[in-house]
Amino acid sequence: MIKPDIDQFTLVLQSIDVFSFDEWREWVATNLINSFLIKSKMLTLFDNFGKSDVKLPEGYTEGYSFINAPFYFCIAYHEAFSKMGVIVKFSAYAWHEYRKRYEEYYNEPIHLHTFFKLIDSNEYTFRLSRIDICCDFFNEGINIAKLKRSIEDGRTELRYGKY
Repeated sequence: MIKPDIDQFTLVLQSIDVFSFDEWREWVATNLINSFLIKSKMLTLFDNFGKSDVKLPEGYTEGYSFINAPFYFCIAYHEAFSKMGVIVKFSAYAWHEYRKRYEEYYNEPIHLHTFFKLIDSNEYTFRLSRIDICCDFFNEGINIAKLKRSIEDGRTELRYGKY
């Protein structure tokens, strides 16, 4: 069995409202963060949200995470550059844990497309800025180490799309 899935991903939220430079750091950025957290149900599923105890994404100055979490989740913004928006980074483990807790709490599965419907808002737009896809092979008789060496040596070629 071959099971493709979503590994890690990053979102960028942009405010729909027009605001001044000072308003961005005084309330707009934190309002976007709070709105996202409520819509995504993150605060229901996880505890200890606060000032980030993990490394912030490159270029961002203010960030928040779930303190002492065993996974990387960070939501951050740059206090002076509102055009960077609010970044939301889920590691593979954070996304897995979110999905597991969501299903346990709400008794229904959640996938990326249903997550996007959940976080949809009239306060912000969002875009997927990074997504890593994984593909798990179960009982396929594939030796991953040999496959990796074959790709690196140029004996095996990976293709995407139509050729």
